[in-house]
Amino acid sequence: MALYFFNCKLTADSSIDKVSLGRPWRPAASVTYINCWMDKHIIPEGWNNWKNPANEATARYAEYNSSGPGANPAARVKWAKQLTPEEVKSYTIKNILGEWNPEN
Repeated sequence: MALYFFNCKLTADSSIDKVSLGRPWRPAASVTYINCWMDKHIIPEGWNNWKNPANEATARYAEYNSSGPGANPAARVKWAKQLTPEEVKSYTIKNILGEWNPEN
């Protein structure tokens, strides 16, 4: 399963201060954040391999245009991807959902 977050706002109670953007429940985990605002509770490295370095080769974690105090592309783990403007163009409803249209 792949998870996609577009134009979202990540917030937390003030007592929460160490949250990752994703951790692989299965080796092929896939999570992408596009144009999301992230508060300070997001850890600088962003992602977690869940104590299994092998997950770094199979998990697909990506971000594009993150903003806010928790957005820190320079500090993110090396095995996550910062999408380019050209790459993010392929993240369309049709490319993600195929022929299924949730509005029908």
